[in-house]
Amino acid sequence: MNLDWRRGGTREFILALGGIVAAAAVILWLAPEEATLGRGIRSVYVHVALIWVGIAGFMAAGLLGLGLLFTGDERLYPWLRTIGWVGAGFFAAGLAMSAISSQVNWGAVFWQEPRMRSSSTSLAIALIVMAALDWFPWLRLRGALMTAVPLIQFWLNARTNLVLHPDNPIGASDSVGIQATFVELFLLVGLAAGLLVWQVMRRRREEVGR
Repeated sequence: MNLDWRRGGTREFILALGGIVAAAAVILWLAPEEATLGRGIRSVYVHVALIWVGIAGFMAAGLLGLGLLFTGDERLYPWLRTIGWVGAGFFAAGLAMSAISSQVNWGAVFWQEPRMRSSSTSLAIALIVMAALDWFPWLRLRGALMTAVPLIQFWLNARTNLVLHPDNPIGASDSVGIQATFVELFLLVGLAAGLLVWQVMRRRREEVGR
């Protein structure tokens, strides 16, 4: 696929994202309901896919940060920064969708619920770190800071008590259809995130080359 910005790249990018959204809508329409939540599980499907992709983005940025820490290769930094911000965007969207899902399924948003608080805290830490990266002149320090972000997130989640969130709702489900829906939406949302990163990096290279 030609994603060149000056040769219709924007149009192709939008068409690709539109196709992903359409495919996700079809999957959600056909997705099985859950015995307790009924149709309300559709909001959970979307919430989980967004959160998972956000976490994957932070992990990828953290791995790039590790590479930057050990090699000092400045070519890694633009990818680290772009993937980090895209991951943060999807993670934030996942948190917003969590609030919507809570309202849909339980009639209220429980902002003080432990997992919601830990996720909000980890997002805030990630945003602060990424906003501060450019202030540091040392590439290796930038890499070390970004490497710490997913580690802090996993630590926060590991020490968080589960109150409303089940331990493993997907793996424990007896429905293959429910499990498949979670995986399919995660892959589609991940593809959308990858396209966004690729387009941002292409645009950046074009602007640098002008």
